[in-house]
Amino acid sequence: MFMSQTPLDRAIAEAGSGAALAKIVGVTPMAVSYWKVRGVPAHQVLSIESATGVPRHDLRPDIYPESGSTLNASLRSSPAADQSAENAGVLSSAGGAQ
Repeated sequence: MFMSQTPLDRAIAEAGSGAALAKIVGVTPMAVSYWKVRGVPAHQVLSIESATGVPRHDLRPDIYPESGSTLNASLRSSPAADQSAENAGVLSSAGGAQ
């Protein structure tokens, strides 16, 4: 029976071993073993991504949703955001004229 690799398993494979990943991110090998049960701690996600290339949204989709870049793009092109920027310019002009 073939089991799918978890993102943490992929990170361990990229590092070479659980002990190697632990050394790279500055924790004990036991900590990496705990992550298999409890999940990767939020404060370790970016260092694991940097060291292994496993994307942060794979490691912790609850705090790094994959659609983050789409959200930023839609906010930039949002009429409400454009209008707010225009209003800020008008307000600062009016404030300076007093």
